[in-house]
Amino acid sequence: MIIDTIDNTSSFRHLPWFAAIENYLKTTDLLSAEQGRYDIDGDDLFVIVADDAAREAHPPLEAHRRYIDLQIALTGSFDVLWRPLAECTEELQPYNEEDDVLLMSDQASTRLTLSTGIAAVFFPLDAHAPQPPRISVRKAVFKIKV
Repeated sequence: MIIDTIDNTSSFRHLPWFAAIENYLKTTDLLSAEQGRYDIDGDDLFVIVADDAAREAHPPLEAHRRYIDLQIALTGSFDVLWRPLAECTEELQPYNEEDDVLLMSDQASTRLTLSTGIAAVFFPLDAHAPQPPRISVRKAVFKIKV
């Protein structure tokens, strides 16, 4: 996992796909974009723009095998729970190939707060659970095929 401000590109620049994301962020107004999926490089690199409303649900930890997630709070803030997948032992739902998701019922070991301009990268070995925001938030989730 990597967490940093999206403006501090030195944390991300070594990642081979970051230049495409950086260019996309500079040329696209995600604050005005409709919610939904936007392809950058087909299924290899795309972004999901979503508005999340405050709610009480607390989703379980999830992990992906085919995609890396780069999550950015565009407005507002939200928490993300995290635990190394290697430390997870309580499978809630087996890996679903179609949805590229494995759900775990383990407790998280770390809580991160992603506020406006903060980005976190979650790799396939990172179990993570974006939590419902306390107030409405707009976020972007870049999906990078591994």
